[in-house]
Amino acid sequence: MANLPPINSIVKVIKTVAEQDPRLGQTGTVIQYSVHGMVCVHFPDMPPGEGIFFNAHHLEIIES
Repeated sequence: MANLPPINSIVKVIKTVAEQDPRLGQTGTVIQYSVHGMVCVHFPDMPPGEGIFFNAHHLEIIES
């Protein structure tokens, strides 16, 4: 689980699997990790507690 952004850190999506993913370039808050080392990011337009999982290397830490 090396190089995972800390919980509650602000991250920017710098790479996505789908080319037209609307989350590319957006910033959100890390809320949890999966058992496979994926990072769950909550975006401001989502209901509380919801998030989308990303590979850690698809994220850039803006503020930790």
